[in-house]
Amino acid sequence: MLIQESVSKQVVIITIEGEVDLYNAKDLKDILDDKMRKHQYEIVVNLEKVPFMDSSGIGTLVTAMYKLKKYQGNLKVCSVHGSVAKVFKMTGMETHLEVFDSQEKAVQSLVDERNSHTD
Repeated sequence: MLIQESVSKQVVIITIEGEVDLYNAKDLKDILDDKMRKHQYEIVVNLEKVPFMDSSGIGTLVTAMYKLKKYQGNLKVCSVHGSVAKVFKMTGMETHLEVFDSQEKAVQSLVDERNSHTD
């Protein structure tokens, strides 16, 4: 699993490439926890290049989202497809995690939320 980070409109984008499973979900958790330690509370996780994710990967994302909400932040997921989309649907995760079809839409939703809090 490769993890790349970038920033767009003050939103952290974490792009994952490869499978996310029990053996490497901790790497993803460590990166998400590190962002929170650095007070970066708006995160988009791009799953476009993830062919497989098991329940430990999904659990890592949901846990991070709930932690971020404590700081008035949020985590959005984008570009979910194939077997990952099936796992999201089977586990009911799309009711917990907001899933967008593009990175741009996910980033914009966080920007819009941020702006609605400052009104």
